[in-house]
Amino acid sequence: MSGIITGFICLSSFCILLLKALTRKCGLHRADRHLMKLHKPASGLLLLASAAHILLVLPVLRMRHVIVLITGLCAVGCYLLLIVLCHGGGLRLLSANRAVDNPAAYKLRLHRILSAIMLCLIAVHILFYYIDYAQYRQRIAAVSLRGVDTARIQDGTYTGAYDAGYIYAKVSVTVTDGAITDIRLLEHRHQRGSEAEKIVQDIITSQHTDTDAVSGATNSSLVIEKAVENALHTD
Repeated sequence: MSGIITGFICLSSFCILLLKALTRKCGLHRADRHLMKLHKPASGLLLLASAAHILLVLPVLRMRHVIVLITGLCAVGCYLLLIVLCHGGGLRLLSANRAVDNPAAYKLRLHRILSAIMLCLIAVHILFYYIDYAQYRQRIAAVSLRGVDTARIQDGTYTGAYDAGYIYAKVSVTVTDGAITDIRLLEHRHQRGSEAEKIVQDIITSQHTDTDAVSGATNSSLVIEKAVENALHTD
């Protein structure tokens, strides 16, 4: 959730900066003067929120579509380049090397180009995030728990997994004398589903994989239950 919040802060800050550019382009001088007061605070907020967003989503990067990752990193890189070239000393060095006649016009053009690239990257980033999330919801909705008859399963330890995209679980299940005696969670990738790990004890107690999900962690519980089923359905 914190990654989503920081993402919205990044988007809001960028929209303020984009609106500032549009008011100047359209000659809306009064609005441009008001937005100019927000330019530096919005720029600073965007930089801080971007850094926080990256740190918060690091643990779940493996569960995101590669395009979400690439566009996000490129958008941040583009913003840092914009700061260095248009608001730092990088533009003076670049102008000197290119023998630019009008540095102010060159700076404005460069600023617009980088901003346009950022806009495209952010749009693709958001689009693929929602596509990725929709596919995850479809995988969760498609999960069907069939139940298992442990009395027909030979004694031993079985391994199973289930991948729902944003949530992944891998378990080892031990069956002794026709009953589940131990479940070990070998891997559990999730965002906020650590409470769901209690479900393994519920499965052992009830001897059923379709136990009531832990409150607040329904999807993670479902994925763990499905992983247990996959381990025991050896047919």
